[in-house]
Amino acid sequence: MTVEKIPARVTIVDVARRAGVSKGAASHALNGRAGVSEETRTRVKSAAADLGWSPNGTARALSGARAGAIGWAILRTPKSSTIDPYFTELFAGIELELATTELALVVKLVADRAEEEALYRRWASERRVDGVLLTDIDTHEKRFALLDELHLPVASFRSRQTGPPTADEVPSVWMSESPGAERLLDAAYDLGHRSIGWISGSASKSAVVVRDRAASAWGARRGARVVTRFTDYSTGEGTAAAASLLSEADPPTFIVFDNDLMALAGLSTCHSLGLQVPDDVSIASFIDSDLCSIAVPPLTALRHSTIEFGRILTRRLLQVLDGGEVVDVELPGLELVLRGSVGPVRH
Repeated sequence: MTVEKIPARVTIVDVARRAGVSKGAASHALNGRAGVSEETRTRVKSAAADLGWSPNGTARALSGARAGAIGWAILRTPKSSTIDPYFTELFAGIELELATTELALVVKLVADRAEEEALYRRWASERRVDGVLLTDIDTHEKRFALLDELHLPVASFRSRQTGPPTADEVPSVWMSESPGAERLLDAAYDLGHRSIGWISGSASKSAVVVRDRAASAWGARRGARVVTRFTDYSTGEGTAAAASLLSEADPPTFIVFDNDLMALAGLSTCHSLGLQVPDDVSIASFIDSDLCSIAVPPLTALRHSTIEFGRILTRRLLQVLDGGEVVDVELPGLELVLRGSVGPVRH
C-alpha cells in the first residue's frame, strides 16, 4: 500500500501539483478569478482541501486577492460578557445572507474600542477580511474615520430620531428608534401611567441617546414624568437600577428596559421586593425575544425583525464590495406586542 506524503507546510505549488495545473491557474482558481474553467476550479479546491492548504495573509495582501470574508467585532465588557438574544438573531441574519455567497463571517469579541481598533488594523494589514459590519454606534463615532484610513469597506447599522437619514459617505442601514419608543410610551399613557422609568444602556451609544431624547420629548408633550437610568446593559446593573427606582418615595408605575435580559432581571427584582406585576408596577422591554414570551408574566415588548435586519445589513455591505451605488436603507418600523406584564395604573 502506498501512503501519500503531505508536506509539513503546504504551499500553493503543492496544491497546483496535486491538481495537475500550473501555479498561476491554481492561484486564479483559489482566489475566485476568471481565466480557469469551473472543472479546473473544482479540482484545485478539492486538492487544497485534501492537503489542508490555507492562504497566507501576507501573501494574499501582496497579491491583492480578496480575503473571501467579512468581519464583525462585537463589544463586550467584563460586566456584560454574554451575548444577548438580539445579537444572536442579528448573527443568524448575517449568516443566512452570506449563505447565498462564498464569503465567510469572521466574528471577534473585543473588550473595548482600543482592542477593536487594533483588530481592524490587523485585519487590514493581513487582508483577513474584505469589509466590515459596524454596529453599536457611539455618539462620537471614530471608527468610520479609522476604517476609511485603512481602506476597509464598511456598512453600518445606525439609529436616527427624526427627519431623513443623515447623508454621509458611510453606507448605512437605518432604524427609526423614536416611533417605537413613542408607541410603547403611548401604551403606558393609555393605561393611565404618568410616572415612567426607562432603564437604558450607556449614554455613550447613539441609539441610547436617540431613545432618551425621544422619551424626554414625549414626556414634555404628554405632561408625564419620564426618568432615565443609564447602565451597561448587563442584568446586574439592570437589577440595581430597577431596585433604585422602585425604592424612591414616588416610584414609577411603569418601567421600560432597553433589552430583554434587563427586563427579565427587573421582573425578578419586582418579585423579590414583593411587588406584583402588573398590579403594582408594569414592566416592558424595548426589544422582544422568545425569553419575553415565556416569562411569568409574559413581557410586553417591541418586536424587531432582527434576523431580517442582519440580512439587510449584510446585503448592504455586499453591494459596497461589488461597487454598487451608495443608497442608505431605512428598516421597517417596530411592532408593539402587548402581553401580561402591563396593566392599568392602580390609584
